[in-house]
Amino acid sequence: MANIIDYVHKYGDVRFENKKFNEVDNLIFSVLTYLDFSNTRINENCHTLEEIGRVYMRQNSYKSVRKLGIAMGDAYLLLKEVVEANRYRHLIVSNYIYNTKRDMQFSAITFRITRGLECIAFEGTDQLISGWREDFEMSCSFPVPSHVEATKYLNEHVKLLGPKVIVCGHSKGGNLALVAAMFMNKIKSQRIKAIYNNDGPGLRDAEFESKNYQRVLKKYIHIVPHSTVVGAMMHNSNYLVVQSDKENIISHAAATWQVVGDHFKRGRRSERSLETERRLWGWLAKHDDADRKKLLEAIFGTIEGCDILDTMSLGKMRNLAKIFRSSKDVDKESKDLVIGLFKEVVLKR
Repeated sequence: MANIIDYVHKYGDVRFENKKFNEVDNLIFSVLTYLDFSNTRINENCHTLEEIGRVYMRQNSYKSVRKLGIAMGDAYLLLKEVVEANRYRHLIVSNYIYNTKRDMQFSAITFRITRGLECIAFEGTDQLISGWREDFEMSCSFPVPSHVEATKYLNEHVKLLGPKVIVCGHSKGGNLALVAAMFMNKIKSQRIKAIYNNDGPGLRDAEFESKNYQRVLKKYIHIVPHSTVVGAMMHNSNYLVVQSDKENIISHAAATWQVVGDHFKRGRRSERSLETERRLWGWLAKHDDADRKKLLEAIFGTIEGCDILDTMSLGKMRNLAKIFRSSKDVDKESKDLVIGLFKEVVLKR
């Protein structure tokens, strides 16, 4: 079965002027954001995707990038293909930002598709613990720091009289695309053509029921694989289910999504995915924001107290569950739920 790399092989010589931007292209640009282009001098001059891609590959090997996680490894392999493809290689890339702090991991990039269309893509969660802290904090806090940065990015780079814009992202990046479009300048938001959330978390009750969400709903597309775990977190709507050639959390990897022609193969949510969603909502219904924050502070405080900054280091700790359970003032059900999610969502990436 074909995937996004096969799609590049098939349509790589077809320019966007001759074949319009589609849902598969959205995922391709979302995946490319996982690569750290900080050292490619991307913002010093106008650079094409081919130019920055070749600089990046001279600076980094696949082996070194793959050690950072599945998403980064898949992005590297995809980059090797798009720099050779006429559909992508000549696109102008600009406005790159990569910013990490203790409580935030944020990256965004702009691709000029045609004279009248741009694609702004937000990075999903990489290997940094700060990014995973934000993912979990979305269940009890709004906005998280990356929400603020993403909204600021759209306000700065979407022009009132500029091209139409497609906003997208994978995993947390998809949630950022949605929230930034919801809360950006209302006049500038009219330039937004579509919003793609590729298996990213949804929204809390308050944001899901807000006028801001209703305002962008017609432009919003939430794509989830049939075994989604991440995309089942919090409220979701307007989603389409696609078939992955993997099960459970591995289906979150964009390279596993099946492509037929120029679109994804449609699928149906698996029973395990639906059960995970029911379990999550059951827990959320019994715990308010204060309880959720207390749990997350206990878990991430323990991790950070051990000077663990990334998931590779975390995965090497054989006594991970024991350390988490040592956290006081958190009930066993809550610990078991988060430990299970952490093992499934974070450590299997």
